[in-house]
Amino acid sequence: MKDFDTKRKIAILRVLRDADGPIGSAVIAREIQAYGFTLSSRTIRLYLEEMERSGWVGGARKGRSGGRTITPQGEGEIKDALITERVGFTAARVDALAWQMTFDLNARSGLVVLNVTTVETPHAARAVEAMIPVFRAGLGMGTYAAFAEPGERLGQFTVPPGHVGIGTVCSVTMNGVLLSERVPTVSRFGGVLELEGREPRRFTDVIYYDGTSLDPLEIFIKGGLTSVGEAARKGCGRIGASFREIPTSARPQVEGIRRKLQAIGLDGVLLIGKPNQPLLEFPVHEGRTGMILTGGLNPTAAIEEAGIPTRNFALCTLYEFEKLIPYADLPERLARKPAKSAR
Repeated sequence: MKDFDTKRKIAILRVLRDADGPIGSAVIAREIQAYGFTLSSRTIRLYLEEMERSGWVGGARKGRSGGRTITPQGEGEIKDALITERVGFTAARVDALAWQMTFDLNARSGLVVLNVTTVETPHAARAVEAMIPVFRAGLGMGTYAAFAEPGERLGQFTVPPGHVGIGTVCSVTMNGVLLSERVPTVSRFGGVLELEGREPRRFTDVIYYDGTSLDPLEIFIKGGLTSVGEAARKGCGRIGASFREIPTSARPQVEGIRRKLQAIGLDGVLLIGKPNQPLLEFPVHEGRTGMILTGGLNPTAAIEEAGIPTRNFALCTLYEFEKLIPYADLPERLARKPAKSAR
């Protein structure tokens, strides 16, 4: 029972962490369903009172319905949560963000999933310089990016003092696009993909989404396992990529969706396999077809490879597609004072 209560508390803290300002128990009761819990507003208020005494939540209260916010201690509790509770969280996060997307492929507007990378301000120009060849080589998730100065926001993420924030489209955006077209997608794993002659050859390392509490590409980048910059320049190297499965019956539809994404600069599909056949030696389930996507963090992996320290936040937030800018505009955007986000 104690472990179950802990899971409930961590889920409440995560809802507070992802909220855009103070929220009350009624909002939490709705949002916490994404974590597999159905709790009444009264039950949540009891948890909030207990967690406030522990210093995990704060915020002004107005009667019974006042909003709460997460405290630094509460953020620490999320990080220190039981590993058994966190395993598989990445898979759940992928599904939740894909479902929350509002992007309309035909209207070319709505929310997409964004990764965020922060870099110390003095290194910003070099960081952008390292990213551009990766975008140019087609190794990112499309051709758009976002940029923010210290204190500005990218979705729900606030850029810390002394840093700039760089947003890249996350490959989970593909899940959301397919879901909006009634095509279910199974996200299997993230991995390090070896390229030879600019063609995918094999996965050298993989981490399955349902067995990890962290995004696999974050781990591979910090572990020094990628050589995205070299792959962009020479066509040979190791990049981040992910493996999906789609229904074989939907394969023609997915090909059509991919063409539409290519036309607007959002394509990140490297390979679509043959029905019911292994793709790069990885088997797929009966009735499904494998698909490999480029990692949305690949452009920022090149920053780390260039010796510039980064902090990467995969699956970070939802962001308006209309506010993204072409990657080629990043140097101009960096030099602009005051900052603006416009396409």
